[in-house]
Amino acid sequence: MTLKMRLTAAVAALALLCTGCTDGSWLDRTRLSFHTEGIDTALANEDRTGNSLTAMTSRGQEVLAVLDITTSTHSGHRAAYSPDNGASWLPVLFDGNEDPGMALAGMPTSREGQWLLLGHRHGEVFAFTSINGRDFRLQPEAILDTTATSLSAIVGTAQGWLLATTPHSGSASTAVTLYQSTDGSAWTARDGTAAGLPAADSTFHPLSMAAGPAAVLLVGQEVHPSRPPYARAFSSTDGGNSWVDTSPDSSGVGPLGNGLWTAAWSGTEFRVTGHAWPADRVRKDFPVGMAGSWTPGGAWQLGADPSWSSQTQGFPRQSGVAYGPAGAIATQRAGGVSVDLPKVLLQQAGQPWSELQLPAPAAGGLRLYSGVTAVNDGFLVAGSDSRHGNDQVLLWHVDAGGVITGRHGALEAAAPLLAGGRDPHITGFSSSGGKSLAFGSVGSQPTIWELEGERDFSNYSALVSDDDQTLDTLTAGPRGLMLLGSSRTPNSHLPAIWSRPGGGAWSEYTGNIFGAGPENGASPVKALLPSSHGFLAAGWFHADGADHAGIAVSEDGTTWSHVQGSGLRGSPSMGRYIGSLAETPGGAVLAGGSVEEEKVRTASVWVSSDARTWTPVPLPHAEGYTDARVMSLTAGPLRTVALVQHSSMGKPDRYSTFSSADDGLTWEPGTDLEAPSPDQDVAFPRIAVNGDGFVLVAAQGLPRRHTPVLMVSADGRQFAGAPLDHRALEQEDLSVSAVGIAGKRLMIAGTAGPADRREAFGISIDVPEP
Repeated sequence: MTLKMRLTAAVAALALLCTGCTDGSWLDRTRLSFHTEGIDTALANEDRTGNSLTAMTSRGQEVLAVLDITTSTHSGHRAAYSPDNGASWLPVLFDGNEDPGMALAGMPTSREGQWLLLGHRHGEVFAFTSINGRDFRLQPEAILDTTATSLSAIVGTAQGWLLATTPHSGSASTAVTLYQSTDGSAWTARDGTAAGLPAADSTFHPLSMAAGPAAVLLVGQEVHPSRPPYARAFSSTDGGNSWVDTSPDSSGVGPLGNGLWTAAWSGTEFRVTGHAWPADRVRKDFPVGMAGSWTPGGAWQLGADPSWSSQTQGFPRQSGVAYGPAGAIATQRAGGVSVDLPKVLLQQAGQPWSELQLPAPAAGGLRLYSGVTAVNDGFLVAGSDSRHGNDQVLLWHVDAGGVITGRHGALEAAAPLLAGGRDPHITGFSSSGGKSLAFGSVGSQPTIWELEGERDFSNYSALVSDDDQTLDTLTAGPRGLMLLGSSRTPNSHLPAIWSRPGGGAWSEYTGNIFGAGPENGASPVKALLPSSHGFLAAGWFHADGADHAGIAVSEDGTTWSHVQGSGLRGSPSMGRYIGSLAETPGGAVLAGGSVEEEKVRTASVWVSSDARTWTPVPLPHAEGYTDARVMSLTAGPLRTVALVQHSSMGKPDRYSTFSSADDGLTWEPGTDLEAPSPDQDVAFPRIAVNGDGFVLVAAQGLPRRHTPVLMVSADGRQFAGAPLDHRALEQEDLSVSAVGIAGKRLMIAGTAGPADRREAFGISIDVPEP
């Protein structure tokens, strides 16, 4: 590993957001400037993006795609529509806006005469419907809440829409709940058990659902305690009102265990894939692939298929399959415990599956695949190339002969937010060694700036690593500085941790710091702190069927010791999570997060005097909210402030402050910040120390129309509103990314402006008196 660091006193500066100037001139004394001349690394010329095409669906030559777009100035979902097999694309509108105003589920669906997209907001699922695939309308009534339920599948039938849900992982129930609608506007819940599906106390696990012209097929696996697991299938011919057990006899294919993982309608029959353990299974072998077909009223055709998956490779638990006139195409990904790379398989008529050789990624890039769909003249394959933590959306067309044509350029024309720009984007302010620092990026180049005077961030350090990683946050503390990011692998994100003692050099660590693999592909480390007791890393990880709070300590930033203790360890019925760290002036270390028991989260702070022994302290629960978690901890000279997020189904989140004057042993409630009406929300507030007191900055309001909120406190116990007027904060879709105090000035950074003209801003204003 080679670390490179450049320290330059630049002579030119780039001032952020001229549209935020109070007088429209370059002489505005409230605007922060960040020197960039000399930042000429390859990363500086690479857009900071985290974009993906999460799912596609098709109907003949029409295609509907869901995009997850993250850049330095934007984060959210979009959708795009193609009328011609993916050759050209148009932006989808939601009640006239390209922004749906909520997160979209990766489950676009179509049926004859209608298209459907699902969105979720405040724990509830909503439907967007469209006749033409381009103009969608939000249906005002929620379909369901997701308190303990996961969306499994949705299909369009001749009768309407059929949505299947299952209980969250770890629930004692496996029963399917069905939701039906004739046109997407009104939905009716149906108990799957009463309709003929297995009972809640059964051992059936549904895995996939598909619809044909005359029937719906639901497939999965029965995990019975007295016999090897086996494939199950149920069918419905009336839109999901009633179900019949149509399970195949799979004992001859996989006598030592088998299951069905995917189902799809090929145009003439239902096609399935799965796995099977043959009678001659050898230890350390993987299961062999299983594939087959079924026609309503007919018999199953089922057999082993080593071309789908051989016994020498990890079984592809995450797969997507599409069938069309040109044959079949599939993506395969083995899952978080496998090192197998994702791949695409093609099956031409009458032939076995074979790997499709798509264009290779650029040197050092990581290829990922996200979806496939069949169109009239072949198939579409969606994926991304990931490098330095940046994901570039890719789309290919594959014709019946296997000829591949790139179509990403046409898709980007319908999603112009795929680029983020090179202007400095600031994500944090901090103080170290008596100096005010700003952390952010120029393009994809992580950079630390040092403040000179009141508004000029001149000296900078551009941080470059030989490893393929991204750095996202900077934390200062008694021991020095720490940077947290991640390194992408085919199936997960590993934490990337940089540590520097005061006056020393940077060290770098990448790996499973808690001795367990990442959960759901995300890095387990959520917070860092260079404390007086050592460099600290905290988060949560999954092991032995439970979620555990994780804390690790290091003296040098390269060798880490995982802290063990009953106060951190979870159980299958009680999960523990940490997301923030702070150290009080008295030397106590605090870790903020939550404890989940019986599907209810309670905000908690773990307290330690030495960073080795930790004691959880629960915070009071707000009436009317089911979940609460500590989102940040800010230690001041007199008190420490905990910011708690309260959430519940069907209502906006509330943020509350709590403060402690005894190193976190006891906490008293402070001030609540909540949306004034159910159709508004409050964006994550940011808190900074101001002398003996604190300032809080947030944004609230209707989607895309947030306005700024400023609150001040003399000691952290109670916060009071204060005026906050600046043109930079009056722009459309305000988002605050960082706040800090330098002397008697309040620094605020963020982005604002319409979707196609968003700009970064940085301002410095007088701190109001409490």
